[in-house]
Amino acid sequence: MSRLATSTITNHLIELLPAQERRLLLRHCEVVQLQFADVLCERDQKYRYLYFPMSGFISLVTELSEHKPLEIGVIGNEGMLGVTMVLNLPNAPIQAVVQGKGTAWRINASDLQQLLLYCPSLRGILKQYLFILIMQLSQSTACAHFHELDQRLARWLLISHDRAHSNEFHLTHQFLADMLGVRRSGVSVAAGVMQQNHLIKYSRGKILITNRTALEHASCECYQNGINEYQRLLGTPTTDSAHRLRTPQGAP
Repeated sequence: MSRLATSTITNHLIELLPAQERRLLLRHCEVVQLQFADVLCERDQKYRYLYFPMSGFISLVTELSEHKPLEIGVIGNEGMLGVTMVLNLPNAPIQAVVQGKGTAWRINASDLQQLLLYCPSLRGILKQYLFILIMQLSQSTACAHFHELDQRLARWLLISHDRAHSNEFHLTHQFLADMLGVRRSGVSVAAGVMQQNHLIKYSRGKILITNRTALEHASCECYQNGINEYQRLLGTPTTDSAHRLRTPQGAP
């Protein structure tokens, strides 16, 4: 773990803070590596640390007895893990698991709780982000109920692509099936059609996005709705179009 200069910040929420509050926050933070499959918090357990991702992404996962985990949300460098602390609620409402390795600013939960007393801009930004996150979670619930698997898969790939900062990332069909709450065979068929239509390439658990624009057209409206809501309240995050890698040269 190491400390970085503020010039290397790539978390959008931290970038929105006025300079004085940003310096105060980062004085209590350290940079940590997010490793694939790390469990960062468990449901109903007290937060020990809170995370502002700079790269990589974190899945919010819910579980029911006798059912596999279901992903209901994703946090990248547009957001924060543990934002319910702004409501003075010390326990995590849901499990969080790293699904894309990267780096994050990490802060002790008690330190953030104290900072919220003296940093009005931090409080305001986190409240806005909490509202966005609630909207995104409700959108995901509706999406899972009303939209077809191929649309939902396209949306999930777009969300992952925004946060991976790379056209290629590691996702197995079984993992995608678990996250979408469907059978593996269904994901295999939907991903196979996308590959045939030259939207993606898939090999040995690695997915390469080959036609971003076509993938956006294949997704349901839930993907764009999520972006619009974020931009309306907090502006364009660094995960958005400026950082998306477009179709590689030579791709269909």
